[in-house]
Amino acid sequence: MKKAIYFFSSLLLLVILQTGFGTAQSLSDGKAGPRVMTYNVDEGTDFLEVQAANGTFAFLQAVGQTITNVRLTDPPARMQAVATQIVAAQPDLVSLQEVDKWSSAPVINAQLQCGPSFTVEFDMLQELLDALAAQGAHYQVASRVTQYNFPAFPGLLPPSYANGLCVKVLNENVILARSDLDPSKFQLSNPQSGQFTNIVYFTLPNPPGGTLPEPRSWCSVDVNFKGRPFRFIDTHLESNDAAIRRLEGGELRALPNVTSLPVIVAMDSNAPAAPLPQDLTYTDFIGAGYNDVWSQIAPEFPGFTCCQAPLDNNLVSQLYQRIDLILTLGDIEAQKIALFGATTSSKTPGGLWPADHAGVAAQLKTDVKAASATP
Repeated sequence: MKKAIYFFSSLLLLVILQTGFGTAQSLSDGKAGPRVMTYNVDEGTDFLEVQAANGTFAFLQAVGQTITNVRLTDPPARMQAVATQIVAAQPDLVSLQEVDKWSSAPVINAQLQCGPSFTVEFDMLQELLDALAAQGAHYQVASRVTQYNFPAFPGLLPPSYANGLCVKVLNENVILARSDLDPSKFQLSNPQSGQFTNIVYFTLPNPPGGTLPEPRSWCSVDVNFKGRPFRFIDTHLESNDAAIRRLEGGELRALPNVTSLPVIVAMDSNAPAAPLPQDLTYTDFIGAGYNDVWSQIAPEFPGFTCCQAPLDNNLVSQLYQRIDLILTLGDIEAQKIALFGATTSSKTPGGLWPADHAGVAAQLKTDVKAASATP
């Protein structure tokens, strides 16, 4: 009997560890500190087919497969589901990554040249803002930055690869802020943004030939919350090249984000904090004095945030690493933290996860009295 009790207790603990501490729990604690969130909303592709393409025909197939995959992830329905998670978390500030606008146009001849008129297929930012408004939430864009703006490329659509179209995509990081708070208690200023100088490049087959840069970027806004200021930063670091990612982390800590204000970084770091071994980019931040809110609140739980299947259609959650982080620097107290969009109840009516990442939201307390922000 004791063995049975021990077995089921161990099984329960395993389930808790796998699903993550604080999944979709309330963050309210009555202390009225700022509440922040980070959410990679999933652009619908990792461009793996494009990166692996060898030769012109393979490249055309890869472009066609990419837009097909994006369509299968149903961004409008997923943005409705993401909005539901944001409403549940009630953050004052939201850091978003992979916020895409996908457009397409017909090809106009046998050489697969693009027609002049492009149609927007998915505008994830507008879809999310509309969904938030429809659910009674009030948010506005506080800061935004382009990561990459891929030009139009022709592609051939599966399964026959006989029909062509042209595709282009704009990828952004965006900070949303509550727009329904008392402006005397919640003030935004000094939006900043930039792209990192350390980036990766894709080599394209001929034609079109050449290289395609895939820069990463950051944006920030200074916030005065009930007389206590801080800087809020959103970024999305490199996923495929650990050395480049580490350099980008160094750039973020150095310039142009140097400030005397307390700092909150809410990001998709692509640098696993769990499971072990921890990524060097993550340990660089900790070594520089940043505090990891999750490890402060729930160090015994893994808090996995990534990643669901590429098409967001896996039946059971398969989150296996913690890369979506809320880090603080300066006089900021961590109070609560939770995951959102990590349970099957968060799925769309069509059975898709809101994104391939879970959202992470935290209740914080800033203790620094109002002071002027540095530029």
